[in-house]
Amino acid sequence: MRSFALLLAVLVGAQRAASQFQGFIRTSNLKFVDDNCKEFVPLGMNTWLLLESVVGTSTGRPTNPYGLDTVDFTMQAAANNSQTTARVFAHGVNSTLALQPEQGQYNEEAFRALDYIVARAGFYGIKLILTFGDEWNSADSKINYIEWGNATDNTNLFFTSPTIQQFYKDHIFTIVNRNNTVTGLLYKDDPTIMAWDLMNEVRCECFPESLYPTYPTNVECLPECGDALDTWVQMMANYTKEVDPNHMVTVGYEGFWGQYDPDVQYNPGNGWAGITGQNFSRNMAHAEIDFTEIHFWPDTWFSTGTQEQIGFDQQLFLNSWIDQHAQVSTDLGKPLFLEEFGKAVKNVQSGSGLAANPKPEDVSYIRDPYFTTIYDRANNAMTASAPNSTLRGTMFWQWDMVNDHYVVDGGDLQVAYQDTTFQDVIAPQSSSILGLAAATVDGCTKINQGSVIPPTATAGRRLLSSGSGHRVLSA
Repeated sequence: MRSFALLLAVLVGAQRAASQFQGFIRTSNLKFVDDNCKEFVPLGMNTWLLLESVVGTSTGRPTNPYGLDTVDFTMQAAANNSQTTARVFAHGVNSTLALQPEQGQYNEEAFRALDYIVARAGFYGIKLILTFGDEWNSADSKINYIEWGNATDNTNLFFTSPTIQQFYKDHIFTIVNRNNTVTGLLYKDDPTIMAWDLMNEVRCECFPESLYPTYPTNVECLPECGDALDTWVQMMANYTKEVDPNHMVTVGYEGFWGQYDPDVQYNPGNGWAGITGQNFSRNMAHAEIDFTEIHFWPDTWFSTGTQEQIGFDQQLFLNSWIDQHAQVSTDLGKPLFLEEFGKAVKNVQSGSGLAANPKPEDVSYIRDPYFTTIYDRANNAMTASAPNSTLRGTMFWQWDMVNDHYVVDGGDLQVAYQDTTFQDVIAPQSSSILGLAAATVDGCTKINQGSVIPPTATAGRRLLSSGSGHRVLSA
């Protein structure tokens, strides 16, 4: 394995500064575009523990070079290998670091670390999707808001309590109005940010291992929670647009259909996904949601069989999962983005997680075919017609920011720079996809130029100027 220091030296040799895209990314005609109507294709990686890395609170093998170098390594590797976007948790993920350790109180060191990440992404021309909060884990997560609002007896109050709703709005306001200590820009004024995720994988607190023979009856599993979640999505998306009219907003979740939705048949599992409170078709229909997105977690959703057998079943399911979401997204007039997907590769001899250290031959045999299926779909979408063309980007989980499979939490899921997954699948396929992006998207209105490209199909949502001078969305 090549050393991290050597890789970093090679990557930063040719520095890249300005982005080739002008202004803020938006949507038009089922595509992502910049101010000049040039198509932007979000291709890239989910990062993990990047905020913790900058602060220095991550733990792992003593040789892991945590610190500022991991940010430059990540962004430069992305820029040099046809990756345009990174998804970053704009919050902590465990007790080692919280951006908001107490309600309304912020960790300035953590905020400065986020400032640095945003600044370096902008320097290397990488767009960011930032999450406001997390369903999981123990820092900056939904459970924290529930505790602050004294609602632990009924976690659905996270969605319905006016007090907790205001707590979350206050947090959104604080984030978008953050003055970056490196760039001097307010986050809401920084075009480096592509979009906001309202919450990573938000759902009702209903986690039955099986629906049969006993159906869960706790309040978190009842249909009312799905109604409350949908109202919350609309409320928080609308508020985010009020305080930050420049950036796109999406939900940030898996994209399950509710138990009474006609498309529930496309969910994974034996019925559990339908009672998570999510309903893709309903939640994504809100005007304040700019684009649709989905996640795909095969090793979690399909938990039996060998790695190879699971991979075969997952790929069969994957195509129907993308197809139906693409159809719904087309009907909604919004581009579809595969925001999270990954494939675990375990070393049978050494275990999983921290001890995974997967063998190169296992990566090639188990993960690469799965990733190839996804990137083939994204590649074909660039020249297909709707609904197949509605898939307009992918983002794998997760990037190995220190080039060491022993890193904490996810050694069996991480994609390292030298892996065949990155070198033989992600990088070349991404380059091919970018080569098919439209120089100018038909039917798109250029910002502040007043010219409209003659449409060849029904135009999608566009950005207009309001009387206040802010950029606002119009259907």
